[in-house]
Amino acid sequence: MERDTSARVPTLSDGVVVLDGFTLDDVAAHLAGEDEETARRFDWYPARSTAETVRKAILGWRDDWETGADRRAFAVREAATGALVGGCEIRVKDSGIAHLSWWTSASHRGRGYASRAARLACAYAFRDLGVARLEVYIEPDNLASRGVARKAGFLQEGILRKYGVFGEERRDMVLCARLVTDPPDEAT
Repeated sequence: MERDTSARVPTLSDGVVVLDGFTLDDVAAHLAGEDEETARRFDWYPARSTAETVRKAILGWRDDWETGADRRAFAVREAATGALVGGCEIRVKDSGIAHLSWWTSASHRGRGYASRAARLACAYAFRDLGVARLEVYIEPDNLASRGVARKAGFLQEGILRKYGVFGEERRDMVLCARLVTDPPDEAT
């Protein structure tokens, strides 16, 4: 029997995007939104997600909310239509630090959804999770995600050489961070 965790996942919105919980009704849209770029950035290329792996991920994200785990995944939806356009995830670490990641469905990229979602997730992490510092790790050639980070108020702090592990390969990562005390983020 599946548990309904919708009451535990806050609904966040800026009027353009809504962050809420993933449901099993999102499986097809999640699959349709994946492409080679998504698979490469999340290190499962050339493999692709299946309905079953997405279903398991959604159930895991829902369980995280129910149990109060350190991982909080949000579905990102268009406010006007409710269509799933991506997701973002906060992973709380030690000492008031958390990591943030995001993804946007291939057909919805370039519309500002990711930066809006990141700003909402940051506000939630600072306000409700007691986070003092949010970090993102981005491959240097991922200019789109670097732009999202900048628009969401993150400052680039440096390049971590051979920090990211992707299969057998180590890659450089750009470290960007946002502090709870940083000035308000850039408006879109």
